[in-house]
Amino acid sequence: MRHNNRFARTHVLCAFFLLSLALVLMSGGCGAPNPVAAPSEPTTASTAAPTSAPTEAPPTAAPTTAPTETPPASVPTAAPTIAPTATPPVVTSDPITGAPVLARGALQQRPIVVMIDNHPNAYPQSGLDKAAIVFEALAEFGLTRFMAVYAPGITPEATSIGPVRSARLYFVQWAMEFRGLYVHAGGAPQALDLLQNTTSVVNLDALFRDRSVYFTRVSQRAAPHNLYTDSATLERALRALAPEPFTDPDIGFLFKTDAPPDARPPSKRIEYFFIYREDPAGWTYDPATNSYLRLRRGRPAIDAVTGQQLRVKNVVVMEVPEAPIPGDDKGRIEQKVIGSGRARVFFDGVEREVTWRKDSPESRLLFLDASGNEIAFNPGQIWIVALPSLDNLSVS
Repeated sequence: MRHNNRFARTHVLCAFFLLSLALVLMSGGCGAPNPVAAPSEPTTASTAAPTSAPTEAPPTAAPTTAPTETPPASVPTAAPTIAPTATPPVVTSDPITGAPVLARGALQQRPIVVMIDNHPNAYPQSGLDKAAIVFEALAEFGLTRFMAVYAPGITPEATSIGPVRSARLYFVQWAMEFRGLYVHAGGAPQALDLLQNTTSVVNLDALFRDRSVYFTRVSQRAAPHNLYTDSATLERALRALAPEPFTDPDIGFLFKTDAPPDARPPSKRIEYFFIYREDPAGWTYDPATNSYLRLRRGRPAIDAVTGQQLRVKNVVVMEVPEAPIPGDDKGRIEQKVIGSGRARVFFDGVEREVTWRKDSPESRLLFLDASGNEIAFNPGQIWIVALPSLDNLSVS
């Protein structure tokens, strides 16, 4: 009987033990794993990124500036979830030659416009190769002068620019559309009057005592062909004379892609003269680089600093009527650069007939095709020539 009682108590204890164990397992106690399995795929955006993903922000197409903060851990980093709002960056240089581009809408600072000497005693000049745009036009007695347009932050730094020379009315009228720092050394009375009465440019005259500090006379050349400056100095002058923020989406030209190599014609030669046929200038076309190499009296025109021949991607030759200024004791001329007229544009080795138009000194100089559409240039420097007559131009 005692044996049967012990057997019964044993069965009761075992039953109690099994019941207790079942209760523990059901409550998840004693360190047992949770019986609820994780889903095989993430079901919310917050679980899209794997736990091993990097914490830095993902690359985006635009804007191109790097983020300054690491996103919080809860933000998914596998892919951007917001479309970029910035526009693609504006092309600022020719991919073949590295020449600068003044594309419309690219300016973030005022441009710098410099008058540069082209007297025989000024050759070779410095800094023309660094300009985005160069104007070439008559001064007087058959001598020409350059006006070079630089764009801080776009065009490369020029360690030497010059020789700097005087202003003429029509150069100032061309310069006014750029709303920049206009750099010169004196000028014709009509030009100086306009500079004094316009707010379209910031006047930097080397002959003003308080502004001569931005220029240097070099000993290697005789005056007046020895006045020089440089990009860094002119940018310092710009900050001092016009420190306010500047933007103007209308300044600049339109650009396209270069013609492919198999669409470029063989080498050609462009030649022109202003008054005297014996004093020509011009260009030879190089299909390999799709650019035009500068000639002066039939010989390569070089930069004084680099020793390299000047080359541009676009040449414009415009017909601009000119006549002597009545009663001017210096023999100066006037040129009618406000209005419209015939022009030829050269890029991709091809000559195109266009019309130039400038409605006012402040208006943009436009080059229009036969349908009235604005011409788009190749990425690179634009060299604009103002001839008294297109009869002075030849292409061979």
